[in-house]
Amino acid sequence: MFKNLTRAVLIGLSMTVTFGCADENLYQFGLRGKWQLESRQLPDGTVLAPPSVSGHYEWYPTGKTTAHVTASISLGPDRILVSGYTYSFQSADVAAQSFTRREYLNIGGGYGTSPGKTHESLDISTSGQVIANGSRVTLEHASGPSQVYEDIGAEGFDRVFFKVRFEDGTTDTWRRFADQPGVLPK
Repeated sequence: MFKNLTRAVLIGLSMTVTFGCADENLYQFGLRGKWQLESRQLPDGTVLAPPSVSGHYEWYPTGKTTAHVTASISLGPDRILVSGYTYSFQSADVAAQSFTRREYLNIGGGYGTSPGKTHESLDISTSGQVIANGSRVTLEHASGPSQVYEDIGAEGFDRVFFKVRFEDGTTDTWRRFADQPGVLPK
């Protein structure tokens, strides 16, 4: 009897550890990954697509409530915009909550719509709000842009998109092509 009880406890503990660690892999699932720019729609309705415009966006979780993000976009050989950010959320649950975004790098004006000839090492923090509505999640930045993830529960990576809408009306559409669990258990 003692042997069966010991075996049951060990099986229960191993299942708890296995499922407990596996759950950590779910954090930031709909946001994380490697993304490719599909198109940029300008305020006048003109749509730019590769090779006229190209971009790479990477959301790399550094913990359950933190992430490192790089965003780069090329509008031509001499118009490259790059930003580096860190995000901090109040909790690991994707729901209505606030977040802080710290921009630490800005090249060519940073990821946005107005290229410049700058290279700055910054320390600019802004805040924002996460708005969850079913499988749609929006990151509303106090500084203006909003990121809308249409279906954070979609299974296929190539079917997951998000859009960034800038104050001037420009909209970038990004498609995820790879997952990026970051430092979370794999």
